[in-house]
Amino acid sequence: MAKMIGITLAAMLALPLTAAAQEDLRIDQSKIYVTDPAACDKLEKKGIEAFMDLDFLALGFPKGIQSMEFQCNFFDVKSREGSTHLFVNAVCEAPGELYPDTMAIAPYSETQIQLVSSYDAAMTLAGIFEPTSAVATPGATLYTRCDNLSEITVD
Repeated sequence: MAKMIGITLAAMLALPLTAAAQEDLRIDQSKIYVTDPAACDKLEKKGIEAFMDLDFLALGFPKGIQSMEFQCNFFDVKSREGSTHLFVNAVCEAPGELYPDTMAIAPYSETQIQLVSSYDAAMTLAGIFEPTSAVATPGATLYTRCDNLSEITVD
């Protein structure tokens, strides 16, 4: 019993260090983020035509998420002082679908963010969607920052 309490106490003491390290990471809202890192170069070279070559999602603040047949328009992106997390209200569209969504976005690494969609999480937990990411959180998608882009060019 004492051994378990010691392990639990040690685990609890380690949590603030993890949280403190996470707080150093910031989301650069001036950049484009993509689900496939190869899309950064494609977008730079081909602009919007990159969506014809690769199947990926592009996220840009404050507009939202775009792909060939799917988009989520961000209507409200909220932050809170002292937190690196963002809370987003969005309206999403796919062929034949229109639905509201709320999303949590947090830094995942120096160059990646994790977006958790409440809609995708509900659909995954209900068994309607297959998990799309290696991230354990249902409804989560990792996006990689394109350091070379701040907008998608339209030719």
